[in-house]
Amino acid sequence: MKVCVFGASGYLGTSVYQLLKDTDDIEVIGTYLKGPIINDELYKLDVNNPESFSDFFKRESPDVVVWSVMSGQNEDKLINEGLLHLITHLTPKTKLIYISTDFVFADGKGPYKEDDPMSKLPDDHLYSNYANAKVKAERLINKELSNYAILRAGPIYGENKIGKLDDRTDKLSYYLRLEKPIAFRDDLIRTFVRIEDLATVIVELVQNDVKGVFHAGPNESQSYYQFMSTMAEQLGYNPHLVEKGSEEEEADFEVPKNTSLKTEKITEITKQEFK
Repeated sequence: MKVCVFGASGYLGTSVYQLLKDTDDIEVIGTYLKGPIINDELYKLDVNNPESFSDFFKRESPDVVVWSVMSGQNEDKLINEGLLHLITHLTPKTKLIYISTDFVFADGKGPYKEDDPMSKLPDDHLYSNYANAKVKAERLINKELSNYAILRAGPIYGENKIGKLDDRTDKLSYYLRLEKPIAFRDDLIRTFVRIEDLATVIVELVQNDVKGVFHAGPNESQSYYQFMSTMAEQLGYNPHLVEKGSEEEEADFEVPKNTSLKTEKITEITKQEFK
């Protein structure tokens, strides 16, 4: 089986790529766009360029594609160009695994189930480009494909396979090493998922025939303040340096404070236990 990981140099993509390399009977190739690159086996590719993308995909002809490319404020372009290029090249036999987000929910209150309706943010919202592009991507995949698995996740944390921490925990460690207080909000509720657990589930989905939409993560949700206080203690720092932050920010407009996810469904199709 040949697997292509698009975005194999990113925080999550790196772990997925490394796990697949260590999996028997799998040939894995990975792409990146910008350096510095630790792994020189990766193929430099701009997925938004139709000619180079087509040449690459036809040459490699993978059996499974993992789409872990993320582009933040340019996410809309990534969907309208890169993901669309991919979809036009996929055959019914080629499985797509797409990494999505809890940001597809802008109405109501969590915890959300997989079949709860997605909704978009107003165009002038700080996060609208990213969140609305993810909604668009999921709808496009559902309309055009049948052989796919969409994994939605809340905040991802922990060390990836090359020792890189998520930005939030890295910032926490920096402050607490200096014995400086740092504040996180106690009113924003999320389902935090460990990168090792998420990457392992993706590798399982590569190897099985499971299709559909799944929420990845443990069955408990926490506020940022609760979670980061726990992380501080696990890292050996003084948890009392983690303080409760302001509950009023610009990005609050139109975003539910609780975007936690119901995750019972994924436990039926995976051996992974989310910690």
